[in-house]
Amino acid sequence: MTALLTRAEFEVIQVQNPDEAWAILEAQDDVDVLLADIDIPSPTGGVDLGWYVRDRWPGLGLVLTSDQVRHLRPDEVPGDGCFLPHPVPADTLLDEVRLAVRRH
Repeated sequence: MTALLTRAEFEVIQVQNPDEAWAILEAQDDVDVLLADIDIPSPTGGVDLGWYVRDRWPGLGLVLTSDQVRHLRPDEVPGDGCFLPHPVPADTLLDEVRLAVRRH
């Protein structure tokens, strides 16, 4: 995903866990979208990370992905974020990230 987004001229900051993501969001005010894999094992990972981020940064674009979960109900996806199960077609991912940027 990183290579795809970089080729599409998005600036990508890749992190390994929710704590790193949180630290970047706290330190930088120029982040437009959080693209997060909800399968990350962490007390603040998964869909909960999306809800925490939505509460703290309500205007931030949010795209959640998973190769374990196939479906989330609309009320399980925070705010106007979206959920994309793996495998995600490249065009779909790019379209959703672009839409999330526009919402931001």
